Amino acid sequence: MQAKTTALNVSGGDFDLEGIETFGGKIARLSSRNDIEISLDGVPVGVGDFDWLFANQTSATITSSTTSTTGTKYRIAFLWTDQTGVSSATSSITGTNQAYRNIYADAYCTGMEKSMDAGDKLSATLTFKLTSEDTGGAANFKFEHKDTTSGTMAATPAYTTVAKW
Repeated sequence: MQAKTTALNVSGGDFDLEGIETFGGKIARLSSRNDIEISLDGVPVGVGDFDWLFANQTSATITSSTTSTTGTKYRIAFLWTDQTGVSSATSSITGTNQAYRNIYADAYCTGMEKSMDAGDKLSATLTFKLTSEDTGGAANFKFEHKDTTSGTMAATPAYTTVAKW
């Protein structure tokens, strides 16, 4: 999305716990993780950025993977860093810079609400949903961090449904 993000909300992905009574006391049973929902509020960067999902991208650079039966799957990456000159959340982080990256794969865009206020500010809220793991049991999310002494955080390769990271 070619936009300035004004708000971010990530929820879900948690385990639920159930206490089961036994003759020797309670035992805990963990359920599967809840689905994850990501909500982004954004304002377009420029007048050409009104296509919220594919703005200024060619078919070769769109970071999504499409299957005929399930629709378009997206990978969403967020990066917080003190390294200057970073142009993508999937970039490598080097030197003594710090970084924290969250990556979510196989997400579906389930909603997009556009609005404009009296000050002519166009904004949109995009909602993505994903399961916490894929059909093979592999996680659909990945968290990475780098401190000032830990070398390099590698760039994330191109996204496909086979190679998420």
